[in-house]
Amino acid sequence: MLPQISQRISQDSSAMDELLALSNQQQVISFAAGYPAKELFPREELEKAFVHRSQASDLNLYQYASVEGYAPLRQKIADFVRHTGVSDVTVDQLFLTQGAQQGISLLADLFLDIGDGVVVEGPSYIGALQAFESRQPTFYEMQMQNDGPDLDQLEAIVKKHPVKLVYTIPTFQNPTGVCMSLEKRQRMAQLAAQYNFLVIEDDPYRELRYSGESLPPIKSFDRSGNVVLLGSFSKILSPALRVGWMVADQNILALVNGLRSASDFQSSNVVLQMIDQYLEENQLAEHIAEICSVYSKRNTAMQEALTRYLPQNCSFSKPEGGFFIWLTLPENLTAKSLLTADCPVSFIESSQLYETSRQANQMRLNFTGVTEEEIDKGCRLLAQRIRNASSELCLKVG
Repeated sequence: MLPQISQRISQDSSAMDELLALSNQQQVISFAAGYPAKELFPREELEKAFVHRSQASDLNLYQYASVEGYAPLRQKIADFVRHTGVSDVTVDQLFLTQGAQQGISLLADLFLDIGDGVVVEGPSYIGALQAFESRQPTFYEMQMQNDGPDLDQLEAIVKKHPVKLVYTIPTFQNPTGVCMSLEKRQRMAQLAAQYNFLVIEDDPYRELRYSGESLPPIKSFDRSGNVVLLGSFSKILSPALRVGWMVADQNILALVNGLRSASDFQSSNVVLQMIDQYLEENQLAEHIAEICSVYSKRNTAMQEALTRYLPQNCSFSKPEGGFFIWLTLPENLTAKSLLTADCPVSFIESSQLYETSRQANQMRLNFTGVTEEEIDKGCRLLAQRIRNASSELCLKVG
């Protein structure tokens, strides 16, 4: 018989496991996954890069390496980040992680004791919510608006309650697709310095802009070291590589280094060098332009299909980039009630994406991992299911 598990570890099924199960259902059109299009992975170029680096390297390629990650790749990523607007970033301020998810987890471990205050967007990314939940903090929600989270609400929270971390996805937010305005990015950095909390800026969708003008990261306005920027290759190369990065002041990274040494120690040196070789042999910007061209068409296709098929009492976001569209149902209809066994379309219902308010009449739809034909058919079937459920509710009320 096993000893009792830690009180901070839930025995309930993981919401991420449920998400993956929804995403992988057969004979169901999946709008649930946050998957990139697998046909757009640069498989041939990545395989060539691995072969070329392996043939050109000695056996140290397969040896233990630094906790921070392969230095030449860190330099390339630092150069990449500088072009986004964080002009003063150096290689010593950049730390490689197992995807941005590990960065969230490391920062949660570093800063949170039980009961500490964490502010998250409502709704927010389920993987981040789970990472914070396991540390048993006190959660506060700032509601999403058309130009990003409600920062008046955030300031009211931090004035009244001690808050250590604020988690935000400023660019094409997961799940709403909303892009935070320039003014709010500046104000977020100012509030962090004024009230002494750390902003975790999760920015994996930054390069996936299909229209409009690019905006600089919140980190570019950080003058106090109170913003940590997370990025990832998962959405622009391949999620299976499991390579992300953290940009932070060196005093934070020194502490992260110690935490990392006590867990998985380092990212795969083989994978890091493979990516480094890929970046030497290929133009990442050209690959990003190719995937943006495809995703832009799918984004447009989903917006047009939802406009064509949805009942008038529904609404949805109209993102200029990213992976997701956020659909709002009539207030009396829960999204979860539509996800029965015979539902021909899968999606992520909203209640699990709101940490405190648990709003239930919304859903996240992904357009990047499905074809334009699947998008049209899936939106038509989903709209019909919404109509049927609304009619049944009306009959019950009547």
